[in-house]
Amino acid sequence: MNLTNKLKEKWGIQSNLTLIWIFIIFAITGSSIVFVRKPITLFLFNKANYSELHWYELIVTIVLVYFVYQIFLFVIGTLLGQHKFVKWFVMKMNKRLLFYKKK
Repeated sequence: MNLTNKLKEKWGIQSNLTLIWIFIIFAITGSSIVFVRKPITLFLFNKANYSELHWYELIVTIVLVYFVYQIFLFVIGTLLGQHKFVKWFVMKMNKRLLFYKKK
């Protein structure tokens, strides 16, 4: 079983075109975060490069960018017709990050 089929099965996707569309959504979201990170860092710390940041500023930046990424992913995914998948993916990502355990 190749990676494409494993992802389709894991994510509950039927067609290759839907999988490609989801990859495009992730690519657009990731690329947009690259452009947003610098203004966020400049606004908060008046520094543009990661090498100029102190460790605590870097942690704050990573946490903020993580939440901005989720918002972008949700908005872009919804606008491009994958609301159900993106909502499921963001919820799953948060559960894993926040160590949510089922009862």
